[in-house]
Amino acid sequence: MGTSPRADRHRLVARTGGYVPLRDYAVIGDGRAAALVARDGSVDWLGLPDLDSPAVFGAVLDAHRGGRFLLEPAVPYRSELRYLPGTNVLETTFVAPQGTVRVTDALTLHDEVALVPMRELQRRVDGVSGAVRMHWRVQPRFGYGTRPTRLVRRAGVPVATAGADALAICTWKAGEPRCEGDAIKGSFLTAPSGSTLIAMPFAHQEPLVLPTRAECDVRLEHTCAAWRRWADDRICSGRWHQAVMRSLLTLKMLVFAPSGAVAAAVTTSLPEHVSGERNWDYRFSWVRDSAFTLAAFLQLLGCPTEAHAYFWWLMHASQLTHPTCRSSTAWTAAPTPRKRPFPGRVIAAHCRSGPAMRPPVKSSSTPTAS
Repeated sequence: MGTSPRADRHRLVARTGGYVPLRDYAVIGDGRAAALVARDGSVDWLGLPDLDSPAVFGAVLDAHRGGRFLLEPAVPYRSELRYLPGTNVLETTFVAPQGTVRVTDALTLHDEVALVPMRELQRRVDGVSGAVRMHWRVQPRFGYGTRPTRLVRRAGVPVATAGADALAICTWKAGEPRCEGDAIKGSFLTAPSGSTLIAMPFAHQEPLVLPTRAECDVRLEHTCAAWRRWADDRICSGRWHQAVMRSLLTLKMLVFAPSGAVAAAVTTSLPEHVSGERNWDYRFSWVRDSAFTLAAFLQLLGCPTEAHAYFWWLMHASQLTHPTCRSSTAWTAAPTPRKRPFPGRVIAAHCRSGPAMRPPVKSSSTPTAS
C-alpha cells in the first residue's frame, strides 16, 4: 500500500463505489501522524494528533461518511505519484489536456525554533504548463465521524472545531474559501510557474496557530532537507539501493518519535483482502516483529539511534506487563484492548469488508525513549 508508488506513468484514476485500489495510495508522515494520499489527490486517511488517534479523514474506510481533503483538476486528467528523492514528501503530477500541474504533499517537521502548529499538512500546487482549473474540498470528520463538526472563521480563516480539536484551512492563491454545509471548498486556475498553497494546521487541547505563507514555505523546505539529511547518513548500497532506501524511509516514518516505538501500520480496519474479515487495528508495536526490526536497524541499515530507542521502549513496555508478555502494545505502552466494532456502525469498512474494528482508547501517559 502506497509506500512505494508504482512506476507506471500518468494513469487514469477510477473509483469504484467511491474507493480507489489500495495500491493507488501513498503515505506521508512526520514521526507522529500519517496520512494516505490517493492518486486522484484525495487525502483519505489522517489520524490526529497522533498515529493511533481517531481519524479526521477516513474515506479509505467509508467513502461516503469518512471525510477527506480533495484536491484535483476539475477536468479529465491522468496522474503519477512519486516521492521527492530521499524524503517522505509526495509529489503528484496531473496531466490534463489544458496543461500540467504538480502537487506537493507533506506533513511538515518542526524547526524547533519558531512557534508552529501542533501538526500541519501542507499541499502546494505548482503550475508546470498551460492553465488548469483546480478544485478542492475539505470535509473533516472528527473522531471517525462520531463528533459534530462546527465551521467558523477566525481572522477570516475557515476553522473546523470539535471539542478540544481544531483545524484551519489557510490558503494563498487558492481562490476564496467557502464554508458550505459540512465542507470548506474553493477553486482556482493554475498558471505556468505559479504557486498555490493550502496549509492545514491542527491543534489538540492547545491554541491553534495560523501560519504565514513565508513560515509555511520555510517549514516545507526544512522538512525536505531534514528527511534528506537522515537518508544521506544511512548505509545503503548495491543493486537494490533505491528500493531499500524507500523501505527504510517508510520504516523511519513508522517510528513514533516521542517514544521510539515502531508501528506495524499507519491505518486501521483495512482487510487482508476485499470482503475479508481480518480488518484489525494494526497501529501498535508488535513484539513478534521487534527482533526483525532491531536486526534491520543495527545490522543492515545503520540506524543505531532508532534501535536504541526502540529497544529501551520495549524494555519499558515489558516491565509494565511482567511476567506476561503481550503480543502488541500501544505507543503509550498500554496493553492492547480487545478489538470490537465501531458503536452503531458509525463508519463502514473499506469496500464494505465487514464491520470496521474499533481502535483502542489511548492511555494518558507516554514513556520516553530512554
